[in-house]
Amino acid sequence: GHDLFAMHFKLKPPSISLTALTGLPLIEKDDDLGELILSGLADNKIIIETNDVVAVAQKIVSKAEGRLVSLSDVDPSQDALDIAHQTNKDPRLVELILQESNEVIRISDGVIIVEHRLGHVLANAGVDRSNIESKNKDEVALLLPLNPDESAMRIKDQIKEKTGVDVGIIITDSIGRAWRLGTIGHAIGSAGVKTLMDLRFKAKDLFERELQVTCIAWADQLAAAASLVMGETNEATPVVLIQGLNIDSTEDSIQDLIRPKKEDLFR
Repeated sequence: GHDLFAMHFKLKPPSISLTALTGLPLIEKDDDLGELILSGLADNKIIIETNDVVAVAQKIVSKAEGRLVSLSDVDPSQDALDIAHQTNKDPRLVELILQESNEVIRISDGVIIVEHRLGHVLANAGVDRSNIESKNKDEVALLLPLNPDESAMRIKDQIKEKTGVDVGIIITDSIGRAWRLGTIGHAIGSAGVKTLMDLRFKAKDLFERELQVTCIAWADQLAAAASLVMGETNEATPVVLIQGLNIDSTEDSIQDLIRPKKEDLFR
């Protein structure tokens, strides 16, 4: 299948590189991520090229955009108190999860599965309490960016403005899956990246049969690859440069990856 894939998408021989940018500072509210990424590329002596993809961890995007919430400022609703009792979770955290969600899908001990306001189905609405430092020891939680696609486009535009180079940007997060254990990197925002490759009826397999159900979650595969070098446990290398893809940038959207509710067999 590699030859077919290479011909179809004009890929180089299958070889990509993943490079984590070292030396980035811990990100704080109102930091300019585009500038910091450009500095990081310079410090790491990396020259970016057209169609490279920069993967950026959701956590630093959220921090830069001021999505850190003090739990002491949260007033739980009755719904939040009820669900907190069922799930053994902090009611203030549950209130944030409800505020970030379109609907609650499943509830069990310690986990709330929701449809996030961005459309993603995930645990606890992506509200995160790990690896978050707090200056005054107040309990804090970090929410997903308000609009990750816009966040990605801002970084893309800055890099284009400063370097003249068109790169793709993906914003990555880790997600659990309904039918597999363990978390995996996936894309929650993008700009200038092919997100879903639909090969149905466009390509043939090795035996000349049309591929009828082959859609490749390209942006998610890039996010998962980036997470291998990004690491899941700290914030030391939250930006990864992916080179060698040679796939033209597009105006695809992460929304293309979200299965329509009527096709979601789990709901």
